[in-house]
Amino acid sequence: MLLGFEAVAPSRDDLISSLVPPQNFADADFDSYHPDKRYPSQQQAKETLIDFVRQHRMDEPSRWRRRQRSRLERPIGWYLDGGFGVGKTHLLAATFTAWRGPKYYVSFSGLTSLVGALSFGGALDLLQGATLLAIDEFELDDPGDTVLISRLAGELVETGTNLVVTSNTLPSRLGEGRFAAEDFLREIQGLADAFRVITIEGGDFRRRAFELNHQRGESVPLGDGAVRTPLASLLRELGQIHPVRYRGVVSQLVGVEIYDASQIVSQVDALRFCSLVDVLYDFGVPVRIRGVNLAELFPSSFLAGGFRHKYGRCLSRLVELEMTSGSTEWNYESGTGAT
Repeated sequence: MLLGFEAVAPSRDDLISSLVPPQNFADADFDSYHPDKRYPSQQQAKETLIDFVRQHRMDEPSRWRRRQRSRLERPIGWYLDGGFGVGKTHLLAATFTAWRGPKYYVSFSGLTSLVGALSFGGALDLLQGATLLAIDEFELDDPGDTVLISRLAGELVETGTNLVVTSNTLPSRLGEGRFAAEDFLREIQGLADAFRVITIEGGDFRRRAFELNHQRGESVPLGDGAVRTPLASLLRELGQIHPVRYRGVVSQLVGVEIYDASQIVSQVDALRFCSLVDVLYDFGVPVRIRGVNLAELFPSSFLAGGFRHKYGRCLSRLVELEMTSGSTEWNYESGTGAT
């Protein structure tokens, strides 16, 4: 196996220990989020979440006050709505970092994997008691998973868990990189009343930084331990294993060079590749693709179809992985990072 995907599936303990921000955002906080002054909603979103955390800390010392609060009102759920590369995941991780008390951070796919490994009841037992659950990329394009995780989140809300999430939008309602908040609220049905929407406007900072680096002639330092593989071989390998095994392998990589790349014409292969890129992004693994322009990696029909959001997110993340990794402080105005 080219990337070592013969590794065993993650254990229960592995899944539990992964309920923290990914390596790429392990050090993200509010101080390292520098909003683009051209889009005031970025500063407003940051201030709203800071106030949200501060209010929780004010309630924290008194157990009596917490009991009274749980009786009088439902915990708050914040939905971060915005296009690619405006800092939603950064703000989600920053909220998690600043939060005091029991808390969990998980991607939507990670949450479904947790339910698969522990059962619905087992996952609920594990997560109950947390005062915060941060969910990145809440998926709406799989009705079964959407209902399952909505039910799980609803159970947690009723027992005192606050929610902060980002999400995609429905395949039939995709716009120009936007995640329609009304779609999210409609699809989660009974849970929607717990949410308030924070709209975050702006351009994709990853693409701006990518363009700046290319103007300077900068490239990704992959290092001696980088894995090099032709795209066709990688896609065959991805077809033989379950995406739940990606994290254990990717966490050991220092870089990936994909050569002899051409357009991915199979939608099944393309979606598996997107899942791999999500994990590479979580761990901040530098990626270099040779043989095809990123803009042509997926057919135009894919980019305009039902999974358009997944492909857009994949391309946005790939342009960041093509840059030098290791930055944890992002300026969303200039699109540059500072170590």
